[in-house]
Amino acid sequence: MEKFFINLGRKLGNSVNRGKWYYNSIFGSEEEALQAEYIMGKKFAADIERDMKVAGNSSLQISLDEIGGKLIKKVRNKQRQFNFNVILTNDINAFALPGGFIFITFALLDKINHSKDEIAFVLAHEIVHVVLKHPINRIVADYSTQIISNIVVKGGALGVLAKQALASMLKNCYSQDNELEADHYAVRMMYGAGFDPQSAKTLLARLKQSSPEDYPIYNYFLSHPPIDERIRLIDIVTRQRQM
Repeated sequence: MEKFFINLGRKLGNSVNRGKWYYNSIFGSEEEALQAEYIMGKKFAADIERDMKVAGNSSLQISLDEIGGKLIKKVRNKQRQFNFNVILTNDINAFALPGGFIFITFALLDKINHSKDEIAFVLAHEIVHVVLKHPINRIVADYSTQIISNIVVKGGALGVLAKQALASMLKNCYSQDNELEADHYAVRMMYGAGFDPQSAKTLLARLKQSSPEDYPIYNYFLSHPPIDERIRLIDIVTRQRQM
């Protein structure tokens, strides 16, 4: 596989058409694609854990693993690996890295008031982003296939370009279509795993009522699309499920 990555940049050039990067056409097999994605995500996750305080073996972590474990049982592709982590920061946020490394901040858990159903919605939303390849597709669209080769083959600490890619991925929002798609399948996943999807609406409504001025780095669920639109989508999915 290493030889494949060394030649990757030369074969494909310096960039890929935005939004048109498909695993099988580049890597030749889904297994190779998932392996590359996991290696990249693991390196990104290690970099985050070096810079930020992670809860580790706390009661929060145990709860997160329990909820996340129920959700990932509903993921069809069992080759994927998922890791759930709590970051001890005042930033209200959650995000997914390529390869299934999912982070949620203590501040968001506190805002949720540790409701298992609401946590399930956040985790399911991020799991869907990973399954639909949103994180890795955005990195490749923005930074070219060469960055994958550099990260996966060279190993060690992340280079400058890789750090820029990570920072850009965490800072920038997904497209409206990506977010609505993640909401849609997150609700369906919650149903399958035995969680109450109505809690998704409860959480979104509560976050909408909060004033951004109260949270200087308040950035979760307040990007696009608007929260009202996301609530309407959840209503549609739940009604369809009940019919």
